[in-house]
Amino acid sequence: MLTAVARSPKKVRFSHASPHPVAVTSPPRVFEEAAEAPNREVMIALIDLHARAVLRMPWVQLALVAGFGLLVLPNVGVGRFALWGAATLGIELLRAAYSAAVLRRGLDIDPRRCHLRFTLLAGVSGSALGAGGYWFLPSLPPEGQAVLGAALFAIPSAGVAVAQSSRYMVALYAIGVLGPSAVRWGMLHPSQSLGVIALTALYCAVMTLVAADGEKLLLRSVRIRHERDRLVLDLEQRNADVQKAMAEVERLAQTRSRVLAAASHDLRQPLHALSVYSAVLAANPPAHALQELSRNIDQIVRSLGDLLNGLLDLSRLSAGFYVPERTAVALELVVAEVCAQYRQAAEQKGLRLLEDLAPIRLMGDAVAIGRIARNLIDNAIKYTDAGTVTVSTRLDSTPAEPLAVLSVADTGKGIPPAEHTRIFEEFHQLDNPGRDRSKGVGLGLAIVQRLCELTGATVSIESAEGSGTLFRVAMPALRSTPARPQIEVAAASEVSLRGRRVYVVDDELDIRRSMQAVLELWGLSVAIADSPHAASKLFAETGPPDLMIVDLRLGAGQHGAGLADELQRIHGAFPVLIMTGETSSEALRAANERRYTLLQKPIPAEVLRRAIAQVI
Repeated sequence: MLTAVARSPKKVRFSHASPHPVAVTSPPRVFEEAAEAPNREVMIALIDLHARAVLRMPWVQLALVAGFGLLVLPNVGVGRFALWGAATLGIELLRAAYSAAVLRRGLDIDPRRCHLRFTLLAGVSGSALGAGGYWFLPSLPPEGQAVLGAALFAIPSAGVAVAQSSRYMVALYAIGVLGPSAVRWGMLHPSQSLGVIALTALYCAVMTLVAADGEKLLLRSVRIRHERDRLVLDLEQRNADVQKAMAEVERLAQTRSRVLAAASHDLRQPLHALSVYSAVLAANPPAHALQELSRNIDQIVRSLGDLLNGLLDLSRLSAGFYVPERTAVALELVVAEVCAQYRQAAEQKGLRLLEDLAPIRLMGDAVAIGRIARNLIDNAIKYTDAGTVTVSTRLDSTPAEPLAVLSVADTGKGIPPAEHTRIFEEFHQLDNPGRDRSKGVGLGLAIVQRLCELTGATVSIESAEGSGTLFRVAMPALRSTPARPQIEVAAASEVSLRGRRVYVVDDELDIRRSMQAVLELWGLSVAIADSPHAASKLFAETGPPDLMIVDLRLGAGQHGAGLADELQRIHGAFPVLIMTGETSSEALRAANERRYTLLQKPIPAEVLRRAIAQVI
């Protein structure tokens, strides 16, 4: 079973441009940036509108020059008029070219700088028109001067629409158009100079105020449109998220139904067999039949334990209860320990378990890595009838970041390419339509895939029918790989347990009875206690044992790890082995923090014996 330590989540802020963590901005700056973002987008929208309007201005200016020509050419030289007309058209073409460049860049512009340039260009354009009035008025008769003056006064009002109500553009444009003409009119008619200048100033002021009011309305409409677009996009994104969540819920519901259906079958079958064997035992069978009954019952209990462990692990991984650790891990040592656990199982099937373990260091979860290796090796042994199972570790330094690669290869029947994805589904097994429990329950590879997703590893498969199977698990590795130390693994059977004193503390009567029976069979001297008070009394009467086996939850809020701490504080250090049926990270954290050996129920007898031997 997996163990994990729950941790409080840490908040890390990421920038939009980079996936790496960045320094958290101070709150005032955050608010400023939040306020500036929509304002920038609004300014860009206004500049876009102005640029598109300016693109049409060369044609408007051409028509205006033609109209001026009809009015002034009879009294003005062609050369002077042509020079003015070419200058005004050239300025408008320059504005149009700049507008096209701004539109091509799209959002990649500085809106303030663009607005300033458009304002200056508007002033230049207006001054070019005003220069025509300054030059042409003296050559016209009084009625012609009046018509030209009226035309010039009308032009700034049209500029309000072109400038998209920007008061700065309108002000410079109007002053540029009317200023030179007003000065020239005052020079030609001194008696009217003061009135003309005052009216011109008033007209420019009125145009600027009108443009300011229009600018406010336009800004408000652009902001409303902008917010509408944001809301639409947000609703679309939320709708997509809801659809995705609904699809995921539906997928999980289908998976849960499939898992429950398969688990129901796989639980009912061995439980039925156990009830039959219980009836056989109650009938006092002959002595020669007891050994066979014992083997069958042991196999059934093992398969039930495997199924329960797999279901609990899969449930915890799917629900997000498992929080991966990030500690320095020697990959080859973890894998070597797992290989040692499966060497006997491979030999019993006539297989050779080969190891090619290069020293590799990584930051990861040793428990998760061990479980991945255990499931892959166990799967390879179960589905290989003859030949070898080869386990290797190597460092792949070809990517930018080095990868640690764990490979498990077998010489079994192989897996058809069409099944490469389905084998990672819960309870999906090849060549096991009868649900033979000796071939496992079909949860091992599903757990491997979930663990890889949680730890940032990737699992891949290479296989074809009749050519064996190769599983590869790749995970980020550290660049430094120190020399591999020698590994010595002692078998549990080599450690003598006879005569050792063991205290068993558990609030469940059936657990106390079964533990006492099996421990005494192994030659241990066993004393039992059903509560922390009874355990304290036992320690006071007979002293500390060679080993204390204690349940993690003792009832009434009592905690096995806390009891072990208290007894060690009073009686000195002694070995502790904790058993538990808990699966949540919170319940397991205390035992993990104290570095006590932890076993999760149900516990196979050989696993319990090996753990006792290692702790003692």
